[in-house]
Amino acid sequence: MNRKKLTSNPFADWELGDDYEPIKMLGRGSYGAVASAIHKPTGTKVAIKKMDGVFDDEIDCKRILREVDLLRKLKHPYVIEIFDMLEPKDPVKFDTIYIVLRLAESDLKKVIKSAIHLQIKHI
Repeated sequence: MNRKKLTSNPFADWELGDDYEPIKMLGRGSYGAVASAIHKPTGTKVAIKKMDGVFDDEIDCKRILREVDLLRKLKHPYVIEIFDMLEPKDPVKFDTIYIVLRLAESDLKKVIKSAIHLQIKHI
């Protein structure tokens, strides 16, 4: 039986360079995984979205590109902004994108599913 060790590093295959220290896996979705991290030079808390196989499916690739483009253009205090995008080690043969976003205290899905009555500060 092939089991992962409990002490295995969930970030062993993440190529974050020297500027980011991954802290905790936050979740997984259709396009990849998200982890909280620290931008070491500034101490800023960030979320890093790792998307694998971005060129495997043309429609998914277009959606990912559209998301990146929109996040680059949207500037509003209530919209999470792109903090950084990590340059691939091999710019010719890469299939993983890392988008670094400022870390939000919660996510929309958790807020919607919670039983709390939303106040203006939450909205």
